Amino acid sequence: MSAPTPFVELARASAALAATRSRTAKKAIVAALLRGLAPREIAPAVGWLVEEPVCGRIGVGYAHLWSMSRDGAPAEPTVTLDEVEATLSAAAGSERAETLARVDGLYERLTEPERALFRGALTGSLRQGSLGGVMILALAEVRGVDEAAVRRAVMVSGSVVRAAEALLGPERAEAPPASLELFRPLAPMLAASAKTLEDALDQAPDATVEWKLDGVRAQVHKHGERITIFSRGGNDITAGCAPLVAGLSRLPCGDAVLDGEVVLEDATGAMRPFQDTFSAVAKDGVGAPGDRLRIYIFDVLHRDGVDLLDAPLRDRVAAVEHLAPDDMRVPRVAGADRALARRFYDEAIAFGHEGVMVKDLGSTYRFGARGKAWQKVKEHTTVDLVVLAVERGSGRRSTFLSNLHLGARRDDGTFCMVGKTFKGLTDELLAWQTERLGALATSTEGHVVHVRPELVVEIRFNDVQRSPRYPGGIALRFARVVRYREDKKASEADRLADLVARCPEPPAEDPARGRAKKKGARAAKEAAAKRQLSLFDD
Repeated sequence: MSAPTPFVELARASAALAATRSRTAKKAIVAALLRGLAPREIAPAVGWLVEEPVCGRIGVGYAHLWSMSRDGAPAEPTVTLDEVEATLSAAAGSERAETLARVDGLYERLTEPERALFRGALTGSLRQGSLGGVMILALAEVRGVDEAAVRRAVMVSGSVVRAAEALLGPERAEAPPASLELFRPLAPMLAASAKTLEDALDQAPDATVEWKLDGVRAQVHKHGERITIFSRGGNDITAGCAPLVAGLSRLPCGDAVLDGEVVLEDATGAMRPFQDTFSAVAKDGVGAPGDRLRIYIFDVLHRDGVDLLDAPLRDRVAAVEHLAPDDMRVPRVAGADRALARRFYDEAIAFGHEGVMVKDLGSTYRFGARGKAWQKVKEHTTVDLVVLAVERGSGRRSTFLSNLHLGARRDDGTFCMVGKTFKGLTDELLAWQTERLGALATSTEGHVVHVRPELVVEIRFNDVQRSPRYPGGIALRFARVVRYREDKKASEADRLADLVARCPEPPAEDPARGRAKKKGARAAKEAAAKRQLSLFDD
């Protein structure tokens, strides 16, 4: 049995990852660490680095950990990864007071670099870049398989931590896992954004067009009458969807894994906003009087012992039509008829939906994706951004945290500010965000409160313009809050590169005019320098 790995080795690796933006360098750091671990340490170590500790949520928040940080940290590391896991495992199953006592006792023994990793991973606020993709590359290199095999393992196991355990852990299989397992949530397939319906159909001429529902993503696992429903993040939300369970248990199949969307409807059948659906699911399916939860199924990933992940979408759609009754199927039309697709889109908007999804009927089901296989087309252009800071309000809003500083995700996982907004905020939402962002605050500069980049907000905007005001060189015009997306992680925010691609290229400048412009700039700079020197002349 190899010697236990000191926890500080993970902390040093995390700090090295934060110090570089190179994906190649990040992969080398992670691969070197993985090669030095014992098989039993693989899953815990990967969990700490990707902000998914295997202990799960233990009820200890950022504020408590920061208050503990006021006490000086020891200079020499003494704690092993095994000790950390054993302590947190015991803490997770204890009463609140004992949990805090165990965590506090462990935290007191950690050096400052170890504390930074401990705090960051438990609260999802590590500043080392989005490591999911890098971890997949490192696992592929260490295991000696291709990237596609690791991505498949992540999809069927539901997380990169469980995939790492299967690939390099004590009971590693001869081949990477490729088949799904009932009642273990899969990592979902996601969609890219298209500017227009016509653009999306050009990319996928053999497509199906379906409603884009503004609800909670739901993955249904069925075995006989047993039903479990998972959120997009892999959390069990069956209790929150209790009114749907009986209908799902009666579907004409023994085993199934279904992909769909849960929405809240009022007494007239109109869709409630996402926040209302999210709240109803959080309250075990209870909405306002007259409201009801409803599920729309749009994909079948497994049926009676047969995985359909590699089947073309047209076969999976046929399975939906066979399994689900009309009132459980998402409405769709064939995209080949452009006029029909346009009418369908207009009707979806009129009915109160966000827009439509355009899906290539020849595509297979793949983790993440965000390619041209699935494309979302919305009435209004929206993006998911991360709140980086917030300004204290003035006038009627003086008691609130109001004006949001919005960040898009760089390819290295850090965030770049692309605009501000206080528009679209109701009094209720202002009160909520004041409390929520206050709990995420890290520092204050004048009227600006900086927060941990964790909270995702959906923003509507008119277009993207070039701007020297922000580091990315772009800014959103007429940004407006649509809703907060607590179902999404910061690592799922939209990419800065995608926003830059929306910005029109500057007009080509006449070379002679460009030279004159540069000459004028130099002259102005020299004149300014002379004026500055004159301040010191008598």
